Amino acid sequence: MSGALAGHYELILAGQPGPARVRLRQFLDAEGDDGRALFLMGLSHHRERAYPKAVPWFERAMAATPPYPPAAHFLGWAHYHNGNATASRAAFEQHLRLDPNEGDTHFGLGVLALERGDLDEADARLARALDLQRRRPDRPLGVAKVLARRSEVLEQRGDVMGAIELLGEALAIDRDLYEAHFLHARLLHRAGRVAEAAKAEAAAHAAQVRVESADGRPR
Repeated sequence: MSGALAGHYELILAGQPGPARVRLRQFLDAEGDDGRALFLMGLSHHRERAYPKAVPWFERAMAATPPYPPAAHFLGWAHYHNGNATASRAAFEQHLRLDPNEGDTHFGLGVLALERGDLDEADARLARALDLQRRRPDRPLGVAKVLARRSEVLEQRGDVMGAIELLGEALAIDRDLYEAHFLHARLLHRAGRVAEAAKAEAAAHAAQVRVESADGRPR
């Protein structure tokens, strides 16, 4: 984000969404429905995990002239966290029509496919997401997320050892993925690797404490 709205964006990233919204309302009153400003209003709620409040702002950002394409991506995640899988998928697909190489949007579609039990689509989407995220040196945590969710595809297909390997790779990148740690522990138990499973479970609890004590990370 650059130009007149850069400071508003920085406020949101700094954990000050309230002051950012005050400034954004002033900007919108003066400039009208600017897609970037509407997106930032949505983002200010999204960062607070107030997803129902974020949705209409992202929708307005996409309806603006010109629209602001990243809003469709965040709209997909907002709908996902609101439990609206159909709207989430539509928003992610809309975003890919605008930006077909956004790895996190392919990841979102992969997660949706995994959760509805479509393992073939989930695997294809997550493979594409992994390829795209690995091309971005600033996306190591994105790589870790994809590896962790792709392990679930392998598990459901009966490849427990392959799933364990992917989880180990994911957790070597991001040790705070506590849900992945718990899955890792469970799969190690299934594989009869009891001592390793115990270590993985301890790591899971430690990671959960770290993340929850920091109030989680933005989604």
